[in-house]
Amino acid sequence: MNLLIVDDQPMVVEGILAGVDWELITIDKKFTANNIIEAKNIIQTHQIELLLCDIEMPMGSGLDLYEWVLEQHYTMKCIFLTAHSDFSYAQKAVHLQGFDYLLQPVTYKEIEGSLQKAIDQIKMDTTVKSYYNYALDLKKREKQTLSSLLREYLLALRSDVKEVVQYVSVLSYTLEADSSCEILMIQLFDFEGERWENDLLFYAIDNIWNELLTIKIGKLIVICLDSEHFILLYQKQDERLDLKQKMILFMRTAEQLFRCKIALYPGKTTIFSEIPDEVKRLEKRSRKNVIKKDGILEAFNTMEMGQEYISPDCNKWAQYIKDGYYDLLKEEACKYLDCMTQSGRMNDEALRKFHKDYVYLFWEGIKNSGNVKSDLYMEGESDYNYEALMNSYTSVIRMKSLIVFTMNYLKGMDNQENFNESRMDEILDYIHKNIQKNITRKDIAEAVYLNPEYLSRLFKKEKGIKLSDYIQQEKMNIANHLLRTTNFSVSIVASKVGYSNFSHFAQSFKRVFGISPSEIKQENHK
Repeated sequence: MNLLIVDDQPMVVEGILAGVDWELITIDKKFTANNIIEAKNIIQTHQIELLLCDIEMPMGSGLDLYEWVLEQHYTMKCIFLTAHSDFSYAQKAVHLQGFDYLLQPVTYKEIEGSLQKAIDQIKMDTTVKSYYNYALDLKKREKQTLSSLLREYLLALRSDVKEVVQYVSVLSYTLEADSSCEILMIQLFDFEGERWENDLLFYAIDNIWNELLTIKIGKLIVICLDSEHFILLYQKQDERLDLKQKMILFMRTAEQLFRCKIALYPGKTTIFSEIPDEVKRLEKRSRKNVIKKDGILEAFNTMEMGQEYISPDCNKWAQYIKDGYYDLLKEEACKYLDCMTQSGRMNDEALRKFHKDYVYLFWEGIKNSGNVKSDLYMEGESDYNYEALMNSYTSVIRMKSLIVFTMNYLKGMDNQENFNESRMDEILDYIHKNIQKNITRKDIAEAVYLNPEYLSRLFKKEKGIKLSDYIQQEKMNIANHLLRTTNFSVSIVASKVGYSNFSHFAQSFKRVFGISPSEIKQENHK
């Protein structure tokens, strides 16, 4: 257990260190600070469980420090020391739920006693929390088991509905084959910052919907289908429930919490035995949403094909490739996709057909160039991401990315000297455009159609630095600039460079610059 002693008088700190009988108290490490700036720096870089803090200090009071501790969600017990019997101090200390309030002069025995009581309380809190977490873990595992079981059923991996109903009943959920159920598919995409783990998304979505529906609906189930799709399933009980209003409230809460776009696909009221067929229909509606439209997407407004697919002028584009007009083809192909989207023609079927036409056009361009040994042909052995190349029909954004990549590839074949430079420009462009996200090597590799291992080797060779180190360096440089030139709080700056964990951001920043983000903000206020 670690203790931080904060007092602007070094003699007081030294007296406490020398006067308290530390052999009687279980303290692993003792840290000291003479002002709240030093104290914040220690709290950000070390795990502190106990805070023994003076109230009256020139650079900020102990009350200010503990208020900051609570705002940053650090968990510690605070014992306040003060030489003045000011009622307003005691009142605020109680309001902040300080553990103890000692009025000086106070003996070292009294400090020992207060510290020991705080330690005993921390141990008790830890014990209670461990029991609570154990019970919560059992509940979570029950929900996770139920979700996994129903996922297999919804994806037709389990077909015996009677067997599923029996298993579900063992998990304390009453459900019959003919139970009338409501179903909603939730799609999460385009995360702005650090993407939540699937387990956390599952529990958060479950909690939000329980808050919204539990009074009228009772039990409900959230099922994770994949990294992007979740199913909300509950038994229909109240005809008066305004589900659309609940969906709007869910989106407002979830968009702010997860910092991503959300599409909701309401299903039909269906008996449980027919739910897998309804899930297939919802999945189809989701696949048709290749333009990544967000909001509530009813069955009638999910981008159905209004007319037959009209292919682009592939003969003209083939001539562009032959003549080396790669940038012109790039521009026209992207405009074609935009026109398809704006006219309402774009859905998964149209994009698949366009992808087929375009990839054929590209392969022919490589053959006609005489470079039949192109490693893009080598599935599984190429330096390029063959799978990503062949699966770019899942969204318009990915298709546009493929167009840019392929035309740059052909341009590079004409000018091998600048080929690596062109690929590096694409990589750097992607990093800088997505710096606010928690981007990974896999994300970049898919975006620029490179094999992940080859991407790492190429980046280290061209830039002389590891890809992960470069990304962190860029994030920290941007954060440093924002801290010095804007009034953004440290937490806002952290979120703008893809960090949801304030402490992790502060530690990373200090490793790079040798100074904490809070200290930079303090310097700017002088």
